[in-house]
Amino acid sequence: MISEQELDNLLSSTDKLFSNIYAFSLDPCDFGGKSHSGCAIAHQDLLERRVDFLRELRNTMSAWVYSKNKFAALFNEALANRNLDLQNATAQLNELVRSKFRRGYPAGQFGELLLFNLLQRFYKAPPILRKMPLTTNPKIERHGADAIHYRRSGNLNIVYLGEAKTYSSKNSFSKAVGDAIESTYGSYLGFQNELNLYVYDDLVADELLPVAKAVKENALDDFVLEAVCIISYDEQTQKVGETEADLHDCIEALVAKRLAALKTKHGDGVNGPIFRRMHFYFLPFWGLKNLLEEFDK
Repeated sequence: MISEQELDNLLSSTDKLFSNIYAFSLDPCDFGGKSHSGCAIAHQDLLERRVDFLRELRNTMSAWVYSKNKFAALFNEALANRNLDLQNATAQLNELVRSKFRRGYPAGQFGELLLFNLLQRFYKAPPILRKMPLTTNPKIERHGADAIHYRRSGNLNIVYLGEAKTYSSKNSFSKAVGDAIESTYGSYLGFQNELNLYVYDDLVADELLPVAKAVKENALDDFVLEAVCIISYDEQTQKVGETEADLHDCIEALVAKRLAALKTKHGDGVNGPIFRRMHFYFLPFWGLKNLLEEFDK
């Protein structure tokens, strides 16, 4: 089976993106689940690094669509077909990657791309499943997990199911949390069927196909299934501070306050042990609708 070092080699670089993200822990927390964290666009002194955050997020699109080996093969083919013109071949691949993203419906793709990077950054787990193809009808949502990643840690074989929810409307935090838990729970219960749909598909990275087949056939010892859910929402309360540290402290306090104020008992309909396998990430954005429009350009 694939080694931890080989898995590390499959990870795409997230350093540039996360140099523009401020990450923080929300534990201990009364909200159910295994762990609770927050992420927000970082500040450089008093300036939000919004432009650089978007630029670096877009720069990870090709890694979401193609594994390193697949991208290298496509690039070499394009290079050979274009008289070894590096600029021409690069432009072709950039256009090919962009064609995998639907214009006019940025929310889902924005959250899923963040999720793809977060699972690699914090769990060192490369994706078993690449970006899903576009549906014929953009209003039809694909059911199932938004991400399936894998990590071998000691004797444990850990699969992470990922779910991303992005809500740009005002005062939508509670709904976003409820929808996220419901979707994550459904993906967890439907995991066997989900893997069966894709294990023989090109969407599974070649390097991890043996892992996917072993999971499908229940042939992995010490198998663990966990879930990671990221919730992006539009924060209405303005952040204030005289320094970068003040602003980041304010962001932490605002997210913690949102969690404490939840009136709906989310997770009541979820099996207890499964709920305790869920990791939650809360991502506040200011002007999320405009940010999504910029992402979509």
